[in-house]
Amino acid sequence: MIDVLGFFTQYAAIIIFYAVIIVILIAKRKKLDIQAKFIILYRMKWGLKWMDKYAAKYREWVILLGYLGVGAGFVGMIFISYILVKNLWEIFTVPSASSGVALVLPGVNVPGMGVLPFWYWIIAIFVIAIVHEFSHGIVARAHNLKVKNTGIVFFGPIIGAFVEPDEKQIMKEKDITQYSILAAGAFSNILLAIFAILLLTFVSLPLQQAMIEPTGFTFDSYVDNNLPFENAGIEPGTIIMGVNGQETKTFNSFISEFQFYRPGEKIIIETSKGNQEVTLTNHPDNSKKPYMGIQGFKDESIPKEKFESGIGGYANSSLAWINGFLKWLFLLSLVIGLFNLLPLPIVDGGRMAQVFLHKLKGEDKGNKMYHFVGMFFLFVLVLNLILPWLMNIF
Repeated sequence: MIDVLGFFTQYAAIIIFYAVIIVILIAKRKKLDIQAKFIILYRMKWGLKWMDKYAAKYREWVILLGYLGVGAGFVGMIFISYILVKNLWEIFTVPSASSGVALVLPGVNVPGMGVLPFWYWIIAIFVIAIVHEFSHGIVARAHNLKVKNTGIVFFGPIIGAFVEPDEKQIMKEKDITQYSILAAGAFSNILLAIFAILLLTFVSLPLQQAMIEPTGFTFDSYVDNNLPFENAGIEPGTIIMGVNGQETKTFNSFISEFQFYRPGEKIIIETSKGNQEVTLTNHPDNSKKPYMGIQGFKDESIPKEKFESGIGGYANSSLAWINGFLKWLFLLSLVIGLFNLLPLPIVDGGRMAQVFLHKLKGEDKGNKMYHFVGMFFLFVLVLNLILPWLMNIF
């Protein structure tokens, strides 16, 4: 029987959030533009004066960054296209290969990152969308092209932002100008990802590390059945604190010790639930290396005494939240930036490819080639997403 009260208690904040969104949409229903039955656009003029101000004040710098974005955009397009094709080839040719492509959604366990929390996802997506779309707008204004509207878009449960430059004006501009406007969104997302990881690495993470004492690491799942840690009865979530009497308070320090052992050896793993004997096996990629058969590692810690409660405790918990957010902001911004550079009709990379092929082959032949390229990569993307799932079923 479903625990309705427990469900509503667990997801109360999320339910209230979407209830407020629905109420706002109902109140503004006469101003909404519904496209494809599930995409809702709410147009505004918010931010247009801001774009005008900074596009005029920093015109040369904005135009220069736009041109740099063109180079980064085409390099990113080649890179992400290669990764998709390479990943699909490995799915067919290497039976043990895992898919390198997946939807990053709330509740999904991303290897090496953990489970994506809802609030990190919704806030990061909105920030990324604002940066992406306003970058299109400010580059367009730097070239004295009209931006008609800004707005909020609701794509199912996903909330984003958009700007509407004058497409007719853009199409009359030089190719390099069109490229710079089209590439601006993805380029800004990549820059945002770089900013997030630098801020995390050099500012917020060191600040929090000064407030905590490491206690070991945990893992969130087994790689497969009948591998060393599972056979030893060490469960996911157990804190690993040492190996063969050597204390290891972080995953990196554990690996530094672990690498000296060999397949077939028996070792003692010190855990929060007591010591466990583990018989190592061969690593699937290198038979000479040891293998534990676990994944999803996370360093664990406890706050130092003065950061357990009060202002210190609040500072520690706030930094922990910020660090988690920056980690996911980095991943999501990078992934979304690269995805937008794919030569697909629905994203900026597709528009860039269309302008390029028009210039290379003329409008008629260019359009035919553009549709072929777009359909090819759409097919590759869909196969990357569904093939691993189908292969697991059958």
